[in-house]
This record gives sequence, C-alpha cells and structure tokens, in this order.
Amino acid sequence: MRWEDICSRCGLCCHEKTIYPDALEIDLSSPCLFYDSSTHECRVYQQRFSKCRRCRKVTPLTAIFSRSLPDSCAYVEWAARHHLRMRRRKELVLTEGHVSQP
Repeated sequence: MRWEDICSRCGLCCHEKTIYPDALEIDLSSPCLFYDSSTHECRVYQQRFSKCRRCRKVTPLTAIFSRSLPDSCAYVEWAARHHLRMRRRKELVLTEGHVSQP
C-alpha cells in the first residue's frame, strides 16, 4: 500500500484551522480555493504545493507530530494504531458559524 492510499479524503486538512494548546478548531466555511466540496479532493492535486502556499505534504512524521491534523484524520489514526501518536485533545469543528464537537 502506498502512503497516500491511507488518506480517507475527508478534506478536513483543506480548511482553515486554529490550533489551541488543548484543541483544534476547523472552520468548515473556509476551504482552500482548490478544494472540491463535492469530491472532497483537490482540483490541482499534482501541483498543489506550487499553487497553494498553505498546502503541506503529509508524511509519517507529520502524522505523528502535527497539531494541525484532526484526530479523525486517517493518517493520524494510522499513527495512533502503531502507537506513534496519542490522542489527547478536544477537537472543535465550526460549521456555518456554529461550533460542534465531533
């Protein structure tokens, strides 16, 4: 299996995020310009790093240490299954200005 095959295409990494010491807030009303909400995929995937300064490659190290990926991210879940990352924070998701907790 290739690394990128782990991705579940949730699209949460393509939205603005605010990182707090014990929480991650994801603003679902502010997707990346290239995010396709119907497919949950990037319209410029092969060129995403050159077209979007916000886009970051998700590597095993990112999955283990990044605070900008939600616990529900398939890469984070992979790291947790392999005992490489612990889930400790509360995640907040903004939808249309209303805060909900997954």
